[in-house]
Parts: sequence; structure tokens; C-alpha cells
Amino acid sequence: MSKKSKNMISKEEAEKLMEIKGMTQGSELLNLARYVEQKEGKEGIEKLEKKLKELGYSINFNEIKFTQWYPESLNVLAMVVAKDLFGWKDLFDFGYHSPVFSIGVKIFIKFISPSLFLAQVPKLWKKFVDVGKLEAFFSEKEKNCVIVLLKDYKFHPEMCNYYAGYFLRIAELLIKGKNMTIREEKCIFKGDPYHQYVIRWE
Repeated sequence: MSKKSKNMISKEEAEKLMEIKGMTQGSELLNLARYVEQKEGKEGIEKLEKKLKELGYSINFNEIKFTQWYPESLNVLAMVVAKDLFGWKDLFDFGYHSPVFSIGVKIFIKFISPSLFLAQVPKLWKKFVDVGKLEAFFSEKEKNCVIVLLKDYKFHPEMCNYYAGYFLRIAELLIKGKNMTIREEKCIFKGDPYHQYVIRWE
């Protein structure tokens, strides 16, 4: 079990986060529930639901529908609360393991080339999240310039870590390379106009 963090998100911070518009599919909330159960046990889900209720936002993960749309702000809030509640260092590890929970992602990646997959990234993003724009660029020759741009998406700084883990895992599943790394070289929370992740490999 993880050690509980003392730096819990406040009710005021939660309210401000919940004002941000945007929707996401229930599959994203269910991914979080699976990860929490894996890391913290079933009681971890109960603790997370209880803490969210204390903040004024009730979630019953057993009632979440896979393809139903929910506020992305609620999804982000649940992630941040889980990180604080269980004392996770950040959301990188959760992001890294999220593609593993998605059977569709794994099957799709298995039968498509990196260039074709990345060309579909904008459409794939919109299937799960209706806010922001995701673009990806791939160069097999350079082996160090898969660039992912995440535009118009500004919910919480911790999501930078989540997507770093998520994009890295997708790249590992998609691209044959060694010693793969990822770095967020531009960030909205640092004054840049968008988030830019650069993945490099050998």
C-alpha cells in the first residue's frame, strides 16, 4: 500500500478544476479504477470514492459506463485525488500503465505501422476526449523525433506526468527501439502555447 500524502487537493482547488469544460469517455475513469484496485486493493476504490464525496463530487465506479461521456474535469480530479490520497509520487506510472488496460489500443497497435497509427492520432483523441487537439509526427530515420503536440488542454499540471507516461508506453508498443525516453519540452503551465513531448530512442 502507498503512503498517504499530506498535500491533499483542497475543495476550492477542486471547484476551480471542475469549472473547466470538456468531456471524456467512461473508459478513462474505469482505467483509473482498475489501476487503483491493482495498487491499493478494492478498499482503495472505496477510499477514493469517499474522498471525492467529501470534496463534493460523488463517483460510484461500479456505475461508470465504458462509452458514456463524463466531465474530463471529474476524470482529472479523480486522478489527482488518488495521487494525493495514496501518496503516489506523480501520475507518470498510472499513465504508463493505462494503455495496458485498453484491449482496443493494444490490438490496434499490433496491426498497424507507426506512421499510419500516428496519422490517426487526431481522430483517436477525439474518440475519447472532446477538448484539445492532439497531433503526432514520426521520423524513423532520425529515431529521435516522434513529437506529440497537445493543444488547448489545460486542466492540472499533474496531467503532464500522466501523458508523459501514456505517450511513452504507446511508443514502446508501437516502435521497435531501445532505451526509449520522453521529455516534455513545452508546457502550457510554463507559459508555452501548448504541450510538446519529444520521444527519442536508439
